[in-house]
Amino acid sequence: MTETVINITYFEHLLNPIYRRLLYIKKRYLVLKGGAGSGKSHWACQKILYRTMTEEHHRFLIIRKVKDTLRKSVFQLFQDYIIKWDLSKEFKINKTDMSITFRSNGNTILFCGIDDPEKLKSMEGITGVWIEEATELKMADFEEVDRRLRGIFNTYMQIILTYNPILKSNWTFLRFFTDITEQDKEDICVITTTYKDNIFIKNDKAYVRLLENYTGNNRTVYTLGQYGQLENAIYTNWRMIPDSEFPTTDEPIYGLDFGYIAPMACVKVVVDMEKRKIYLHEEFYKTRYTTKMFAEEMEGTGIETKRVIADSEAPDKIVELNDEYGYNYIEGANKGKGSVVAGIDFVNQFEILITESSQNIKKEIEGYERKKDRDGIAKEEPNKGVDHLMDAFRYVLYTIFYTEGVPYFYVAGQEENKEGEK
Repeated sequence: MTETVINITYFEHLLNPIYRRLLYIKKRYLVLKGGAGSGKSHWACQKILYRTMTEEHHRFLIIRKVKDTLRKSVFQLFQDYIIKWDLSKEFKINKTDMSITFRSNGNTILFCGIDDPEKLKSMEGITGVWIEEATELKMADFEEVDRRLRGIFNTYMQIILTYNPILKSNWTFLRFFTDITEQDKEDICVITTTYKDNIFIKNDKAYVRLLENYTGNNRTVYTLGQYGQLENAIYTNWRMIPDSEFPTTDEPIYGLDFGYIAPMACVKVVVDMEKRKIYLHEEFYKTRYTTKMFAEEMEGTGIETKRVIADSEAPDKIVELNDEYGYNYIEGANKGKGSVVAGIDFVNQFEILITESSQNIKKEIEGYERKKDRDGIAKEEPNKGVDHLMDAFRYVLYTIFYTEGVPYFYVAGQEENKEGEK
């Protein structure tokens, strides 16, 4: 291990200034809430790597709601930093078990999803925890994790929580911001950050514009990093279901919303017209992905043989997927004046069932709200913002199921004026 890696002066200059003092905070709960792009997850990874290299007898546990999303996000983030800091020879990475060991002192970093409760309960000797996207958990999940952190060790024990503060109804608000006593404050450190606190993102002008253009609840949460309070929710007719309850006997249809700075979002949809149920499963949700990268990652899923309803405002990307990557049934969504409101009204006639692993669908639907006029009265149209999966599944419902019951000349006539329709 090179000495400069663990030299504190060298290490500190790699951190966003707002987080540097938190390297020394030893309270049991370190609550990092904030907006998108604030760098809180990167800092949590950095702190745990630093403690792994500079302290003895550690066994860190990294948590997310769903194990598969943990593998693709935080586990990958640790690997990226190990490479970036030229530490590949110092760490042993077990990609099968999702564990990382620092060779010099034997400290380990373990990764576990809440959807694997038996494995979580069997873990002993945990000295520190990081819960990424903490709002995805339930209070009972957090309490189980909190119980894992016990015993007498030579170093302090701490749970780091990182998240966007979706709604005040979320357990994180109730646990860390409601009826907090002076004794509670002894154990809790809270910091709120935004993209303005991230020195590494200030030159990403396209991303900054995206955040600054948000309105309503999206602005409150993702731009300002404050807890949202949804007054005009668009969908209240939804609930989460186990992944195993997603229908396998019906042919799915896929909705696809293109993006690059904003996420490219793909959702698998099954509609039960008789029972008036919509089943949703998140297939893809990533930023800075080209059409080619999307096609490569989705290879083997079978989507190329299914019907896909995609954003018709990107016809070149539809052609690229069909002609270059073997997709057979991609078509542009029906759009036009009034199509968004009509699609939302149609969706509200169904119960929406979302698989437990589809956490980005959950996050979007929780924050999906109507615009307000100057007098604060709710309008029919939604606020634009973090709504990419909302658009994607609405494309399917409106294009295939709604327009089947509407005269063709009416739907086609909408195409004459589709400016501003998403």
